[in-house]
Amino acid sequence: MRLLVVTPVNTDHFNAEIAASVKEVVAPDTRIDVKNINQGTSCIQSRVDLAVNAPHVIELIGKEAKNYDGVFVTDMDMCGVEQSRELVDIPVIGGFRASAYTAMMLSQKYAILTIRGTHDLQNEHVRAFGIQGNLATISALDLGVYDLDNKERVFDLLVSHALRAIKSNGAESIIFGCTGFVGYAEPLSRVLSEELSCYIPVIDPNHCAIKYLELLVLNKLRQSQISYPKVNGIS
Repeated sequence: MRLLVVTPVNTDHFNAEIAASVKEVVAPDTRIDVKNINQGTSCIQSRVDLAVNAPHVIELIGKEAKNYDGVFVTDMDMCGVEQSRELVDIPVIGGFRASAYTAMMLSQKYAILTIRGTHDLQNEHVRAFGIQGNLATISALDLGVYDLDNKERVFDLLVSHALRAIKSNGAESIIFGCTGFVGYAEPLSRVLSEELSCYIPVIDPNHCAIKYLELLVLNKLRQSQISYPKVNGIS
């Protein structure tokens, strides 16, 4: 199986870390290639970033799809995902739905921990997929994408925001609302479980989505062409 991971930003700054992360969990015979777009913005923190970068994501997926069995766009805001599904005959997924549906399989109420400026974007996805009733809260850390290199500060903020979401808002599981939160899920779950004396699942969107993509490919499943009518190329 050969899978393409698209980082939907105009930089390779995140590629190596994302590649290492997803390779931790895929099957030994699954090949992973990580590619970024070469135009657009260097991060996604707004609707403008989404609108600017999406055409380049769509173009990249359309060009590369013939070489792969599935595509994961490593972005919780699904930059170009819905549109690309009409263009190719392989499964294309983002991080949000795989993470949210996993959280709902493991708990009644989930919280989303995200970055500055993306609270309303995340809320739009919750409403679009009709899962408001399972959402406890969306909590935005006062950090941008390029602040995530300060691992110690990021982890401390994740712990405090997660504990507040559980104690004050009734969350029973945690989703990361940014695929840049790499390597935090297991240690955060461990700290929360120790603090609260019960197991709390924390969902890494990169791990969750890439395994879900493997499942789709193994079961020969892809997006419905009733939902996503096939478009023959980009005119």
